[in-house]
Amino acid sequence: MPAGRPVLANWQALLLVAPLVALLAGLVGYPLVRLAIDSLGSGVDLGAYATVLESSAGQRALVVTVLASLLVAGLSVAIGGLLAWYARSARSTWVRTALWVALLVPFFMGTVTKNYALVLLLADNGPLNSLLSALGLGPVRLLYSSTGVVIGMVYSMVPFAAFSLYGVFLTIDETLVEAARSMGASRVRAARTVTLPLVLPGVVASLALVFAISLGFYVTPVLLGGAQVPFMGGLIQDYIFTSFDYELASAASVILLVVGFAVLAVSLGLIGRERLLRAVA
Repeated sequence: MPAGRPVLANWQALLLVAPLVALLAGLVGYPLVRLAIDSLGSGVDLGAYATVLESSAGQRALVVTVLASLLVAGLSVAIGGLLAWYARSARSTWVRTALWVALLVPFFMGTVTKNYALVLLLADNGPLNSLLSALGLGPVRLLYSSTGVVIGMVYSMVPFAAFSLYGVFLTIDETLVEAARSMGASRVRAARTVTLPLVLPGVVASLALVFAISLGFYVTPVLLGGAQVPFMGGLIQDYIFTSFDYELASAASVILLVVGFAVLAVSLGLIGRERLLRAVA
C-alpha cells in the first residue's frame, strides 16, 4: 500500500474547511453585514449614529457600558488569574478539585438562574446585607446599583478569564522562577521580572476577551441594575420593542462592535499579532 501523505493538498484542505467557512459566513458574516446596512437606513446616511451618540440616553448608556466592562475585565482577570494560578500550582488534589468546581459551577449555570440567585444574595434583606449588618457595616445598597451589576458580571466572567489564563500558566517553566529566587530575587521581584513578561500576552488577550463579552451583557444589568444602570443592551432593546426603530438599534449595535474591534486593535498594537495569537491558542 502506498504511504499516506502527512500533508493535504491545498484543494483538499479547502474542501474540508468549506462547510465551516459557509457556516461562519451564514451565521456570523451575513448578520453583521446586514446589521451595518440596516444602520444606514435607505441610503448611506449616518444620521442614526448621530442620533444615538448625541442623545443623553445613548451617551450615558455607552459610557456606563464601557466603564463597567473595563472594571469587570480588570477584576475578572485579577481574580481568575489567581484561581488559575493556584489550580495550576496547588499540590493538593482536594484544593485543585475545589478550585475547578468553583470555576465550573457558575460557568455551566443558566444565565437567568445565576442572576436570580444574585438577586436573592444582594437584596436589602438578603444574607449578604444581614452579614454586613451583623458586622456593623451595613446595610448597603447592592441591588439595583452599579456595584450589584459589576458583582454579577464579574461572577459570570471569572471562569472565562481563568480558563484562558490557565493554559498560559501551564507553559511557564517553574524552574525559571526558582532560579531567580536562588539568585536572591524576592518572591514579588521574581513574579514581576520573570513570570509577568511570560504571561503578559495571555493577560492582555484575556482582558480583551472579557471586555468584548462584557460589552454585550443584557440580562445582568436589567436584573441587578434596573433603570439606574443603563447598558447599551437595554438601550437597543428599547429601540426595538419600545420605539420600534430598528435603524437606531442597528446603529447602537454597530457602535458596540466598533468599540470591541478597537480594543482588539489596541491589544494587537501592545503585544503584537503573533504573541497575541499564541496566547489565545
